[in-house]
Amino acid sequence: MATVEQAYIRYKAKVEKNIKNDDITTDRGRFVLMFNESQNKFQEIHLQNRKSDDVRYVEKFLVPDKKISTSTVSYDRQDFSLPEKYFDLSSIRIFASKGKCKEVELEYKYELNSENSEEILFDEYNKPSFKWREAPYRVNSNKLSVYNGKDFKVDYILMTYYRYPNQIQLIDPDNPESQFNENIQIEWDNKSLDRILSICAGESDMNENNPRFQLQQARTQK
Repeated sequence: MATVEQAYIRYKAKVEKNIKNDDITTDRGRFVLMFNESQNKFQEIHLQNRKSDDVRYVEKFLVPDKKISTSTVSYDRQDFSLPEKYFDLSSIRIFASKGKCKEVELEYKYELNSENSEEILFDEYNKPSFKWREAPYRVNSNKLSVYNGKDFKVDYILMTYYRYPNQIQLIDPDNPESQFNENIQIEWDNKSLDRILSICAGESDMNENNPRFQLQQARTQK
């Protein structure tokens, strides 16, 4: 894996002539902001296409079966706090109890959206049901809400999710020319890192109205 300093030099090679100032601001503080934004965008693009083979580039950030048992109870749902560094949901398993039946896994889970929530929650064939092992859920406001319709109690969930890649930092965040904090390492292999740096360079060229922008865009493709 490349160090942050090495990644910075590779970025400068993409946006500056002979790695010298080319009227483009390339201070370390700006690079930190651009790199973090670009690597998050790179991961988001691959997760949007997760049914393709490209998802393998972000599989290292997949956290399987994180157990979350603490929740807050609302009128018709239970809210579970999302894990630290949560980026996107992959799948969820829900375990619930009712009467003498304890910690039974619900087989049918489906995600609500703002357009269909009311329809589903009050639909006799789709609303939460312990008998039919059904529960809708929604990710919102840093929580995952499981709707139980007061029909059962959710004991815990097992969440499989993608976490954020390490967000690089300066040793002194208030000094834009501070050294990088190399204790926070870049997690991407060289192939992915090169594409991320091309995204960074493309953003820089776009901001500067540099005609290289289209070339940098092409470099982010396969």
